[in-house]
Amino acid sequence: MKAADIDALADDPAKLKELLKHSFVRHDSVVAENDKLQMRVREVESERDALLHQLSMKLKALYGPRTEKLDPAQLSLFVERAEAAQKQAEAESQAESETVTVPEYRRRAGGRKPLPANLPREQVVHDLSDAEKVCPCCEQPRLEVAQVKRELIEIEPAKVKIVEHIRPVYVCDTCGGAPVKAPAPKLPLRKGYCGASALSLIAVSKFADHAPLYRQEGMLARSGIDLARSTMCGWLSEGAALIMPLVLLMHRLILESKVVQTDDSPVPTLGLIIGKTKQARMWSYVGDLLHRYVVYDFTTTREARWPCEWLGQYCGDLQSDAYPGYDGLEPSGLIRLIGCWAHGRRKFFDAKSLSPALCNGTLDEIAKLYAIEKDLRGKSDEERKNERQLKSKPILEALLVNLKSERPKHLPKSAVAQAIGYVLDREPVFTRYLESGHLEIDNNACERSLRAVAIGRKNWLFAGSQFGGENAAAWFSLIGSAKLHEIEPWAYITDVLRRLPLLGAKP
Repeated sequence: MKAADIDALADDPAKLKELLKHSFVRHDSVVAENDKLQMRVREVESERDALLHQLSMKLKALYGPRTEKLDPAQLSLFVERAEAAQKQAEAESQAESETVTVPEYRRRAGGRKPLPANLPREQVVHDLSDAEKVCPCCEQPRLEVAQVKRELIEIEPAKVKIVEHIRPVYVCDTCGGAPVKAPAPKLPLRKGYCGASALSLIAVSKFADHAPLYRQEGMLARSGIDLARSTMCGWLSEGAALIMPLVLLMHRLILESKVVQTDDSPVPTLGLIIGKTKQARMWSYVGDLLHRYVVYDFTTTREARWPCEWLGQYCGDLQSDAYPGYDGLEPSGLIRLIGCWAHGRRKFFDAKSLSPALCNGTLDEIAKLYAIEKDLRGKSDEERKNERQLKSKPILEALLVNLKSERPKHLPKSAVAQAIGYVLDREPVFTRYLESGHLEIDNNACERSLRAVAIGRKNWLFAGSQFGGENAAAWFSLIGSAKLHEIEPWAYITDVLRRLPLLGAKP
C-alpha cells in the first residue's frame, strides 16, 4: 500500500474499518493455521518417536540384553537424594578414617561345590611299589597313615542297550493240549521297539533340552541306532495319549488353587493354513503352592473362549497380563483378576529413552515394591498382608498419583502414555495384591514356565500340526511340573511310563 492510499484512508472511516476487519480475519485464520501446523508437527514428532522406539525394541530383541537390570546411577534423579547419599558416604569415610579395625581373615564362601554323593564312584589306587614301601634307613616297612584323594568327573556317552522280553510257551507232552504262553508285559507303547527309558529320553531331549528330532536322529546314529525322526514322532504321539490322564488330573488340581497364574506365547503351526504357518498359541496355567503344577494348553487362535473353557467354573484369583480376553471372566463373580507388575514395569523400561526422568523414577518406585516383597519371602499370608499395607501401600498410592499427574503431558499414542495407561486403566487389578497375603506381585512363575516354549521354538521353529501342538502341550505339562517339584525329568517320566500301563491306562 502506498503512502497516498494511507492518507486517503484517514479521510474515509468506513474503508478504514473494513480494512481493519479483514486484517483481523486474516490474522485469526493465520493463527488457526499456525495452531494446526504446530499440532501436526507434534503428531509427526510423536509418530517419529514411536517408530524409532519400535525400531529400537526390534534391535534390542535381536541383539540387546534380555534382562531389565536398572543402572543405579539413572535412578538418582533428585539432587537432594544424591547430596544426602554423598554426605552419608563422607561421614562414613570420616568415621572409618578415625577408627581402623582390621577384620580377621576368613575364607571366602563359595568355591567349588562338592560332587553329588549319589553318583556311582570308582576308586583307582596309585600305590608305591613293594621296594618303595621299605624304609632305606632301617629297612623296616613303612606304615600307611593317610590318603590323598582327588575327585575327577568322567563322562561316558549315552549307552544304548537292547532288552529282550522272552515269553516261554509250554505244551503238555502227554495229552497234546493247547500251548500256554506266558503273559505279555504291560509296556508303554502297544507296538514298536521303544522302551520307557528311551521314550522318556526322546521327550526330555526335545521338550526340556530343546533338541529337535532331526538332531536326536544324528545323536542316536553315533550310538549305532538308525532311528527315523518320523518313527520318534509317532512314539511321542502315542506317549502323549498315555500320559493324558495324568495331565487331566493336574488340570483338576490346579483349579483347586486360590490363585492361578496364566500367560501365553505364540507357536507357529503348520496345517492350519494351506501353504504357510499360522500363529497358534501355547497357554500356561500354574497353580498355587499347595497345587504346584503347570499345565499347558495348545489353541489355534488367541480367542478369549480358550481360557474361559480351560478355567470352566473356577472360583478364585486369576493373575495375568492385560490381555483383554480375561476381562470377560470377572463379571461372573467367580474370578477376580490380579495384575502383574513385571508386565507394568517392562512398559516403563522399554520407554525410558523417551522420558528418562519419569520412567526411571517410576522404575525406582517399583523397585522399592519388589525390595519389600523380597523381605516377605517365607512369611505367613497374614504377615505378608500386614507388611504390604504398612510399607507397600503408601509407595503405590504415591506412584499412582504421580502417574495421573504426568499422563496429560504425553501424547496418547506415545510409548510413555501407553505405559502409564497400562497401569492406570487397570488400577484396581494392580493394587489387589496388597489385599491378600497369598498373592504375588507378579506372575513370573508362569512366565518362567513359558521360557521352555520360547527357547524350544528357536530350535524346532514350528509345530507340525494342531495334533502335534496338543501332544507337545501334554509333554510340556509333565516336564514342567517335574521341574517345579525339583524332580529330575528323565527319571520321573521313565517311572511314569512304566507305571501307567500297570494302572490300566490305555494309550
